[in-house]
Amino acid sequence: MGLWCGTLAATMRLHAIPHSTNVDRVLLALGLKGLEVELIQHDPADRSGLVALSGQALVPVLETDEGEVLVDSMPIVAWIDARWPQPAPLYPADPVERARVQAFIDVFNLVWKVAPNALADDPGGDRTALAARLRGFTPMFDGLLAGRDFLFGDAPGAADLCAYPFLKYAMSSDPDDDDLFHGVLIEHLAPGAALPNLPGWIDRMASLPMAAQAFRPPAANL
Repeated sequence: MGLWCGTLAATMRLHAIPHSTNVDRVLLALGLKGLEVELIQHDPADRSGLVALSGQALVPVLETDEGEVLVDSMPIVAWIDARWPQPAPLYPADPVERARVQAFIDVFNLVWKVAPNALADDPGGDRTALAARLRGFTPMFDGLLAGRDFLFGDAPGAADLCAYPFLKYAMSSDPDDDDLFHGVLIEHLAPGAALPNLPGWIDRMASLPMAAQAFRPPAANL
């Protein structure tokens, strides 16, 4: 698959914190489009630069080549796909198929993420029901991959970018990553579950390109 690199894309700046799952969504989108971005890492304990730039403290924040400041990972992915529809379209052109992909993204963000966020926010609370809910979803994702390489077809799309940075913790972890949320995913995603399709998908997603990155020290020049 050929990659096209837009000359204006080099002026984009992506604000992040280390090991951010939501930032990875955007880096994958940019990588599939063959685009470069300047990646600016912030100190997770000092998000004043993010607030000054975007009015909120969450990552990712994208400064576009047109001077816009965008927040929220999947709307940023949708913006990238609309701005550079080729190569590797991330959303289906058919409105029904696009609605199905968007429904998956909405369920993932608004329903699936509730349990791991709650487990990370209250480590001393009652974890039984939340852990069961989190584990119960994983076979569903595995089932979606039966007979195909990616969640909604034979090529990676927005649904895959939405889920992969989180579901990858079912199979592997970074020893330098001490994020509590990620620890919850490692512990509760699917220990002992029979997953015939998910490991292969994780390997395929891990082989995809991410955007070329120019690193800066945390919160530099902000």
